[in-house]
Amino acid sequence: MSDLLKSVHGTPYWMAPEVINDTGYGRKSDIWSVGCTVFEMATRNPPLAHMDKMAALFYIGAQRGEMPTLPDGFSDNAKDFVKFCLTK
Repeated sequence: MSDLLKSVHGTPYWMAPEVINDTGYGRKSDIWSVGCTVFEMATRNPPLAHMDKMAALFYIGAQRGEMPTLPDGFSDNAKDFVKFCLTK
């Protein structure tokens, strides 16, 4: 794997765990980013926007907590889509 694929790129709120933990990125991290984008399009804020950027990085990187879900009012299909995209 090239060094470019293992370098950290991205904006904290949209970064996948494997990117934060410097284990490379690929399709899985792209799917994570799609989930973050859909979440933001639906709520006007990225997941974990209530946290400081560094706190969000540690939260995602530690993989200890669940990511937020879409609020009530969205279809079950939409909620499931975002949930599956943001599953570590």
